[in-house]
This record gives sequence, structure tokens and C-alpha cells, in this order.
Amino acid sequence: MQNRPTEDQIRTQFVTSLMNYFKIDEDVFLRSHIDELIRPIGSTRYSSFLNRLSSREMPYKTAFEKIALIAEEFENETLSPIEHEAQERAENLYHLMYDIRRDVSLVRDGEKSALERFEAIRFTSIKHANEDKPLLDETDINVVKIVTKRWIYDYVSLDRSLFEARVIHEYRNEILRREREKNNVLAAPLKAKLLRSVKEK
Repeated sequence: MQNRPTEDQIRTQFVTSLMNYFKIDEDVFLRSHIDELIRPIGSTRYSSFLNRLSSREMPYKTAFEKIALIAEEFENETLSPIEHEAQERAENLYHLMYDIRRDVSLVRDGEKSALERFEAIRFTSIKHANEDKPLLDETDINVVKIVTKRWIYDYVSLDRSLFEARVIHEYRNEILRREREKNNVLAAPLKAKLLRSVKEK
């Protein structure tokens, strides 16, 4: 009986196919880069990946940019709703905090440092102009409390990838906690009813 190829072997062959498709010369570093780009994609989706890649017109994009864009689309499609929400919230928080940090840093104040002014901001009251709804809700505020304003101030400009990795992780935990609490609240009446019925027997 013929041995079935492993996931690694299939991915290696797919990388070779992509290099041939884009006429990329064999190079260990280029091969490694493409391998990293497609790693999150399951081998069962390679055919769909090639179909989308070949049917999409992306002028002025390099081969690597094209592969990265399609790979990102496929990865996003396989994310759970919680992962989607965590990533979206982390991105929104980054942009908001980056803007606040920049604005605070531009203000000259001999009495308070930029960090002190940043920490003094009430994030619960931040709103768009002419809107009543705050930009940050309870989930956002809980994450801010966990990572602290000082940490946000230090990392929002220095290292975006580290900021997003840490904040996405905290959002994931907070969203899971929120969903568990929501389910417990919904299940509470049913539990009470079951307990009453048991006691009555």
C-alpha cells in the first residue's frame, strides 16, 4: 500500500507549485518565506487558494504580496467569531490609543508628564463628535484595566506587533468570560425550574 504524504510534504509541494507559478528561483529563504505565509491554510484548501490566486487581478503587487493577501483572506475565513471580534477590537483599540498618545504627547505641560495626562483620561467617556455612544464598551475597558494604561502608553507606538499580540490575547479571554456569563444568566431560570421540580418530587 502506498504511503500517504504528510501535511508537511503536501505543503512543501504546494510551495514548489507557487514558486513555479510565479517563476521564483529556488532559494531557501524565499521558500521559507512562502512556507510561513501559507502555513495557517489547511492542505484541503490549496486548490481553492490557487483558483482564487489565478482569478484575481492584482496589478502592481509582487508575487509575495499576492500570496500574502490571499493567505490572509483564507485565514480570516477560518477564524472563529471570538477570534474575529478579538482581532477587530484590538485593531480599533490600537488606532484609538495611538491617536490619543500622539495628541497627549504634543501638549506642553510643565506640571504633568504626557504619561500622567494619558493615564488621567477617562476612556469610558471617549465619543465621536455628535454621538452619545462611547467608543469603548465594558469589554474594552476591562481589557484596558488588565493591561493597564501605562503598558498601553509604552507599547502602542514602540511595538505594534507586541501590542496586538498581548491585547488580542486579553480580548479573547474577556470575550470568553463575557460569553460564559451570558450563558449562565440565560441558563439560570432553567436551573431554578429544575431544582424546584426536584424538590417537589
